[in-house]
Amino acid sequence: MNKVKIYNKVKENDVVTSFYIKSEDGKELKKNEAGQFIAIKPIKDGENKSAIRQYSLSMKPGEDFYRISIKREEHGLVSRYMHDNVQIGDTVEISDPLGNFILKESNKPLVLLSGGIGVTPMMSMLYKAVEQKRDVIFVQAVLNSTAHTFKDEINSIKNDNTNVKTAIFYQNPLESDKKGKDYDFEGVATKEWIEENLPKDGDFYFCGPLGFMKHVYDTLRGMDVSEDAINYEMFGPSKNLANL
Repeated sequence: MNKVKIYNKVKENDVVTSFYIKSEDGKELKKNEAGQFIAIKPIKDGENKSAIRQYSLSMKPGEDFYRISIKREEHGLVSRYMHDNVQIGDTVEISDPLGNFILKESNKPLVLLSGGIGVTPMMSMLYKAVEQKRDVIFVQAVLNSTAHTFKDEINSIKNDNTNVKTAIFYQNPLESDKKGKDYDFEGVATKEWIEENLPKDGDFYFCGPLGFMKHVYDTLRGMDVSEDAINYEMFGPSKNLANL
């Protein structure tokens, strides 16, 4: 584990906060691949000081900092500690970037789908795809504006890059949420919507709650999308969606 410093803390919405990390001694952080995560050990005192959790890196690969964007979970020991106790200037311990859920080289259209906090590795992949000038469809499903992570950041990327298209789903919009401005579709990305709007010849990457991922996986297989074009990562114990 490496000692690093929190140099910025940004509240993204009602449930997600981003933490910006740089090395404590000024050394260069190890470069990450789009989609990777780091392990973090933030608790210094008490019986839980050995607690370690993994969080996806959500910034553009190759930056001189790391960004992890953490959803506060009501019963989440480390997520609550990060939100409530870790402040700018604090030191924590982290691993180097880890994981095999990475964006592969390809000329196919790229489809990135996320549910909730599953957007974090998708953001890193979006930045990498923009750098590669790939055609991208970025599909994001959230509850409503209270849980819409990276809204302005994604809009900025889309506005600056004609090869990026987005489709934002709000499951339960607030009265103040405006269709066509804050989101594109009410409800969920149905089987019919996916079949009618996403390319069968694309590369698909997705992350989110298990039910969301199983729905996406089954729909893609029903469209005869090949297994090697379907890529996903679970937050928690790994499962094979084909067997669920």
